[in-house]
Amino acid sequence: SSIGTISATALHHYPGLNCAIGLSVVTGGQITATYSWLCRPPSGLDRFDPGNTLIHGITARDVAGQPTFRQRLGNMLDVVGDLPLIAHNAAFDIGALREASAAESLSWPPLTYGCTLLWSRRQLPGLVNHKLPTVAAALGVDLLRHHDASADATAAAQIAVELIRRAGASSLDTYTNATGMMLGRARVEEVRPPRDTSTTGAPTWVSIATASALPPPSPDADPDHRLFGQTVVITGTLGHLSREEAWSQLAKYGARVNKTVTRRTSILVVGDWVDAAGRPQITEKQLHARRLRAAGQLLVFLDRYELDAMLAGDRTVIVPDLTTPSVIDAYALADDSVINSADRSDPRQQVRGLHYTAWRETVVQLKRDRRYDEALQLILECADVAEHPDNRTDGMLPWGWTENAAIVYRKQKDYAGEVAVLERWINTARTGGHHVDAHHPIALRLSKARALSTKSQQSHKQPN
Repeated sequence: SSIGTISATALHHYPGLNCAIGLSVVTGGQITATYSWLCRPPSGLDRFDPGNTLIHGITARDVAGQPTFRQRLGNMLDVVGDLPLIAHNAAFDIGALREASAAESLSWPPLTYGCTLLWSRRQLPGLVNHKLPTVAAALGVDLLRHHDASADATAAAQIAVELIRRAGASSLDTYTNATGMMLGRARVEEVRPPRDTSTTGAPTWVSIATASALPPPSPDADPDHRLFGQTVVITGTLGHLSREEAWSQLAKYGARVNKTVTRRTSILVVGDWVDAAGRPQITEKQLHARRLRAAGQLLVFLDRYELDAMLAGDRTVIVPDLTTPSVIDAYALADDSVINSADRSDPRQQVRGLHYTAWRETVVQLKRDRRYDEALQLILECADVAEHPDNRTDGMLPWGWTENAAIVYRKQKDYAGEVAVLERWINTARTGGHHVDAHHPIALRLSKARALSTKSQQSHKQPN
């Protein structure tokens, strides 16, 4: 069923940085426009924390030539007008806008807003969590580039539309009236958050949570069917067949269905996926599957017509031979194609010819293969580059690679090595003028490593 005349704007923003704003405008149940803006953060809020940069990839260099937050806020408000805002974890996004606006002494008319995090907790109580990727996967929404502002805004918009549709509502107004999920209202000076005003217990549509549950392979499936035993993931839309219907058909023939591409995936069904302008898009599932296949995973791509043929009994479509295990080349998983060209070509940020962040998947696979010495060598090379003064964001010393090295040392029960690498990081940080208190993750791990080292030494002492 269609969504009447809903008109809303989905918002995503990076609090604390105030360097990216994404908007997706929804009209008549469809995304009609998407905007993505970078901006220079307000003075005092322009510290690019390494942890945040590692998540979203935006650096001070990326926004150096961009308009100010003040200008971008004006762009955003021009688009929003009097439309309500919808965001996933709206307190996070609205709080960021208020914080940055206050820093610039800006004000704006009251904004009405809702939160799909609250909505999904109410309507999808069976999920393991209600983070954006989890909710998107449960509702069949493709999250193309998580932590990209416009991609997250688009996903939040589609989640809002789907939750409203599943509730049987025809508009945002009828949805809030029927569910008691009241919208919030915010100004720079004050905020009244959205809330669930219902006191009648579980609503009638709670049963929709089961619609996104994955069906198990049928025990009555024909073991000779080509889909039997395959692990299948769907990305994009399949035209006449809904995702739930496709899952049901696949399970009927003995396939295991999954929502995400993993090392067990053997078939990725690629449907249609286009942006607001109708341009075909490549999803994150496709990109990840390509990397895995290039590294040696036995994985095939099927379009929706090939899927239809297989469901109808066609045995000519090629599928992986499940009797032959995949052999993954860990080093082939390295990929820096998503890194901006300036950083990718900077020799100061390279390890073995690639940007140092490209090696994360390789390290994971090496550890999975128990090739700990190789993993450790690669981690230490990446740590040297990531922690080099030229590559530190605002002078901060990143610690992720050092922690990874410590984890491998502990797996090898080399507690002395773990202590040494952690002490090196703390000494480097303090020499650089950074305060490292006892609650820092590296300090906490060091305390535990020292205790394990002492215990190990005592157990190896020979009796007198």
